[in-house]
Amino acid sequence: MGTTYIISVFLHVLFAAFWIGGMLFLPLVLLPSIKDSNNRIALLHKTGLKFRFYGWVALIGLMVTGLFNMHFKGIPLSWDFFIENDYGQWLGIKLLAFALMIAIGSVHDFYIGNKAIEQMQDGNNGRLKYIARWSGRINLLLSFTIAFIGVALSRGGI
Repeated sequence: MGTTYIISVFLHVLFAAFWIGGMLFLPLVLLPSIKDSNNRIALLHKTGLKFRFYGWVALIGLMVTGLFNMHFKGIPLSWDFFIENDYGQWLGIKLLAFALMIAIGSVHDFYIGNKAIEQMQDGNNGRLKYIARWSGRINLLLSFTIAFIGVALSRGGI
């Protein structure tokens, strides 16, 4: 496996830490800090746009390093592998959860989030604000699930 594999795993962990850390920063630090601010909506919008860029860099990095890690470990991309052994089944679940997270994140970032900000700017705390909030929460839970499965697979727990 060698140095290239170690670098790929290191980058994979950094991208995951950035992604999950950013998702935790928004509701735990930013939102409570700007709750009473007159510029709350503008700050949320600007921060969301900035995180969106770096978040997608992290997600693409996770995808690339994840594929490299699979290659370096000799994991085949075949239906038989994903169906016939426990490791492959759990890896398949992790990959499906990642794909679902990407899909939800895309809708959240490029449609629902923008529309929710527009509604809030118009003084309407409509349904899209709650959908945006819940899609973020679901993605955070998916992120935790993916990270847990990744740790379990890498440490031989599954």
